[in-house]
Amino acid sequence: MRRAMLPLIVVVAAAAGAARGGAAGTSDALGAWLPDPDAGFMAWSNAQTSASSLYDYFVCGNAAPAEKKQSFYYPGSACPLVKGGTSFSYGGPEPKKVNVLYDPAHAIVLYDKGCCAWRGFALTAGFARPPSPVAAMDLHAVRTMRGVSLGMSSSAVEKIYGAAKVHAAKERPGMNILSYTTMRGTPSKPAGDACGQFQSFFFQRDRLVSIELLTGC
Repeated sequence: MRRAMLPLIVVVAAAAGAARGGAAGTSDALGAWLPDPDAGFMAWSNAQTSASSLYDYFVCGNAAPAEKKQSFYYPGSACPLVKGGTSFSYGGPEPKKVNVLYDPAHAIVLYDKGCCAWRGFALTAGFARPPSPVAAMDLHAVRTMRGVSLGMSSSAVEKIYGAAKVHAAKERPGMNILSYTTMRGTPSKPAGDACGQFQSFFFQRDRLVSIELLTGC
């Protein structure tokens, strides 16, 4: 039975207002707080991904995807709550644009981040509080359309997605990853569609702590 998303807890007005529009919408500190959700592309580059026949997206209540699956925004388009989160950008001449929600009660963050030819959506547990306040939401019921939710074991994820080889997350010591992609071929010799989805699942002591869905070309 699908669990409905709980209502908005609170939006820290001062921070949310300051994080929107103009020069005030830039925050390198918040940008450094959130990792880039690009582990799937890196795994594909290193031949560590398994084939995935289906795209996936985050489910927040009863909303349906508002984008086509090839869209960079498809993984989060059934979570309109993200659009109401704190928005900011950071970086150099091609800044990354971010929308973020944080659940202080459960230490969970849900965000999207991207630039140019990629955008990733991530749901991560055990996440430290932001360096400055952001929009807050109860995120404990968020899962993916294919039935993946935080706290699962790697074997439970493989029952949904198929067999894959766990590999170490070099950028996040102490964690392992299961990586899947809809892309075919290799980065140097791609086959089929020019763009695809990369699906990454991070585990700590065999407990799923982060789900990352990235679309890239």
